[in-house]
Amino acid sequence: MDTTFPIKGRYIVIIWLLPFFYLPGLNLIYFFIGPNEEWYWYDIAYYFYYHSIFAALLALLISRNKINWRLMFHQSSTSDFLCSINLTVFTLIFSIASAYALFYPLSFLLPEFVDYWFIELSPVIYSFEQQYPILPNILSLISLVILAPAIEEFAFRGILLHRWTPKWGMKRAILASSILFGITHPDPIGATAFGAAMCVIYLKTQTLLVPIVCHAINNLASWLIEAGYIAWLGPSYTYSMEDFQSEWPVGVIAAIVASIWAYAYISSDRCKNEWCLPKI
Repeated sequence: MDTTFPIKGRYIVIIWLLPFFYLPGLNLIYFFIGPNEEWYWYDIAYYFYYHSIFAALLALLISRNKINWRLMFHQSSTSDFLCSINLTVFTLIFSIASAYALFYPLSFLLPEFVDYWFIELSPVIYSFEQQYPILPNILSLISLVILAPAIEEFAFRGILLHRWTPKWGMKRAILASSILFGITHPDPIGATAFGAAMCVIYLKTQTLLVPIVCHAINNLASWLIEAGYIAWLGPSYTYSMEDFQSEWPVGVIAAIVASIWAYAYISSDRCKNEWCLPKI
């Protein structure tokens, strides 16, 4: 276990939470876009600018602290990927169940909050006048499936888990880093569970490549779900609170499947293996 990991966890926390309060230079980016461009260019500019700042600061921290990041990428096997994708699919189903468990009752008690936080999300597939502009949607897919998984796995599993495990122990490090990851997502329970699953995958496979791929698959699944809605109902369709409330059986089915899946996994020997951090 590495007890001298030099990068402070607080730096990652600040970088991660910064855009929710202030993202320096963003107004200048918007100024260069101009007021006459379509609205989705502002979304795309925000995500790419944030990812660029996050990646640059991560690179600076790794370089200044002389971290050999290549040691986070040990060789992986096909079985590593198959088992990890299996866990990723489970967390996706669990996330669906947790979203309904949390937001379905709140949709009646605090409908305005649920509408703001969970229903009216920025789209990941952009349309304009019944058309789907190619370049914005390609850029959106790159941001969602390539940039976000790579940068976030480096930050949370590659740095925070290594920094916090010697300080607090592995279970607390997994919990703390996963909660930090989860609270900024629309579904905090599901995202926290997903963060914990990525920690487990990293610890078991000893390489960041596998959680990055699994993270990308998870995000691609979200993209495909939205694409399916659009293909079925058309580009003018807008997901509403009524739609969410009427689809409650989806949450029940997901909860049943996730419960059976979790019981089968816990009952097996696969969850009893010893975990350890890669040596860096």
